[in-house]
Amino acid sequence: MKNDRKIKIIEAAQRLIAQKGVEKTSMRDIAIEAGLTTGAIYYYYESKEELLYDVMDYATAVTSEIMKMRAMTEAKPDDVLDEIARKVTQRLTNNGNWNLRFYLAQQAALGDETLRERFAVDYAAQTKRTADLFNFVFDTPHQPEDQYLAALMVAALDGINFQQFIGALPVEIDEMARLYNEFFAYAVPLFQKNLKGIHRFDGLDTE
Repeated sequence: MKNDRKIKIIEAAQRLIAQKGVEKTSMRDIAIEAGLTTGAIYYYYESKEELLYDVMDYATAVTSEIMKMRAMTEAKPDDVLDEIARKVTQRLTNNGNWNLRFYLAQQAALGDETLRERFAVDYAAQTKRTADLFNFVFDTPHQPEDQYLAALMVAALDGINFQQFIGALPVEIDEMARLYNEFFAYAVPLFQKNLKGIHRFDGLDTE
């Protein structure tokens, strides 16, 4: 996102949402905080939900930021893996964006087709980037199952965030973040490398 004015709007919205919450933050409030007119906000965003999606995306784009590091010619797998762990820990321990993400998810579930499509595109991109990161940091070949495993890891982050959001997480979040990162670093490559020999649940009778 290169537009400086849009970034200014997004960062102003982030600050207000952290202070006041989603529902109490209006487009007019965001305009004042950004030092712009309300008309200037609507030049870039047709609705509050559209702006809030960019706020969420700007704050939680874990894999897209890591892929920038991955693209650097001097990037080393261990350094990228450490950065993944840092970003995941930041996402799990910074609760300022949970209410925003689930507010938008609710709007999508209630019929906002534009938001639903943006979530679909976002999840597809996150899944692909995560699978690509598997292959780079663990030096494993691309295989179709990578996408499924990546989707599982992405979904796990959302599930943990949701439990935090409703105040129902039964364990300490710092230790949860550490174990998530350890699982990512050790269990994922082990599973990938043994995938061809794993058939415990082939043909499972679900009736």
